Amino acid sequence: MLTAFTVIAAADAQCVHADLAAPRPRCSPRRDGGVASKGLHSGPAASNQGPDSNSWTKVKTVTVARRRRTQAERSASTRVVLLEAAIKCLFEHGYGATTTINVAKEAGMSRGAMLHQFPTKADLMTFVVQEVFEQEVELYHELLKGLDARERLLAYPDAVWQVLSRPAGVAVLEILQGSRSDPALAEKLAPTQAKIYAFVRKELETEFPKGPSMALLELIVGAVRGLSIQKVLTPNDKGVNGAIPLLQTLMKVGLETGALGHEKKRAEKAS
Repeated sequence: MLTAFTVIAAADAQCVHADLAAPRPRCSPRRDGGVASKGLHSGPAASNQGPDSNSWTKVKTVTVARRRRTQAERSASTRVVLLEAAIKCLFEHGYGATTTINVAKEAGMSRGAMLHQFPTKADLMTFVVQEVFEQEVELYHELLKGLDARERLLAYPDAVWQVLSRPAGVAVLEILQGSRSDPALAEKLAPTQAKIYAFVRKELETEFPKGPSMALLELIVGAVRGLSIQKVLTPNDKGVNGAIPLLQTLMKVGLETGALGHEKKRAEKAS
């Protein structure tokens, strides 16, 4: 969409041909307390402006190109704002206190504008889970890239901690727990959770093709989820902060002694 900005440059012939170096007009006080300007339009000079004094105002038009955002782009921007607002509400207040009204208020928009994007709370919560999961996949790849198999396994607990303990990770945990007592949310989340689980399992098998077992990896995720909730409840608990390094140490010992290798064989027999 093109928007025209019109710049009006009006001047009579006297002003156009005036010496650019001439001093600027000065103002002198009038007897009535006002101000009388001395210069171009006062005194005898004003009546002797030359034949071009009544010339037409000169107009210069400058056209600046500015593309108008599409409806899809505006909708995407609105969803980003609502995502951030929902995560903040869930992290600070929990699932039960996170209502569509509170999210709209946090986002700085009307509830009607929010409902246009997400008609129900279940729709909004499902959207949060989907978007946060996509972020998590990118974070895992970033945190584990360039490591060999052994280093990747030992780095996995800390990577899971960094991903799940952040506000977005805690927000998803709140939603998952909330779905236990919210049938509409549970039904809406079921297909999304199934896709996420299948994707995660495939990703882990790619990241750790020769071990360890899925049971160990899921144990790590479960432990970190619990620690993430505990950190919210007791943020200054030193035990929580030291739990991940301890888990990594135990895993290192397991690799050195071969215990983790035996663990995989036992898990395969059990399955």
